[in-house]
Amino acid sequence: MDKTYNISEKLLREVEAGNHDAFRVFYDIAYPVVYRFTHYFLLQPEDCEEIISEVFYIIWKRKNTLLGIKDIKAWLYIVCRNEAYHYLKQKEQYANISIDNMPVELQIDTGSIEEKIIENEMLHVYNDAVAELPERCKLIFLMVREEKLRYKEIAEILSITEGTIEQQMNIAIRKIVEIVKKHYPSINYKR
Repeated sequence: MDKTYNISEKLLREVEAGNHDAFRVFYDIAYPVVYRFTHYFLLQPEDCEEIISEVFYIIWKRKNTLLGIKDIKAWLYIVCRNEAYHYLKQKEQYANISIDNMPVELQIDTGSIEEKIIENEMLHVYNDAVAELPERCKLIFLMVREEKLRYKEIAEILSITEGTIEQQMNIAIRKIVEIVKKHYPSINYKR
């Protein structure tokens, strides 16, 4: 979760009161996280933008209930997930899309050219390993590692148990390590 992703009760009160400037501040705070999470489900930026528009429309429509929501961040993830699934069902060409086809990109800052080449190669191996994970396993792994969500938050968003999340993370890490070790057998991994 972004450290800048701080939605205060005061801001929610202003949004609830219909303050358009406050809603714009809310939008500016939440947009990067909402976009990134939506992009896990949808490959095309224009599809993401369509869903994001719908998500913020829903937020505006339900502005009078925002203060009653226990965890606004988790609620936003749930709205994004639901709208993305709904959108995918609506688009016939994406009827069989899988989370396995989602792009996974990590950025690593490097110093020398040699380090850059090695890290780019390792990053490519890692991204390929993540791409090979089963659908549910990949989503959970990305939510934990990329979105920095806690197991409890993910359990609420995906309507599954924390135990299932732990099992899926163990599977993901084991499979990633197996693939990485094929390319780099000298790497020792201890969890």
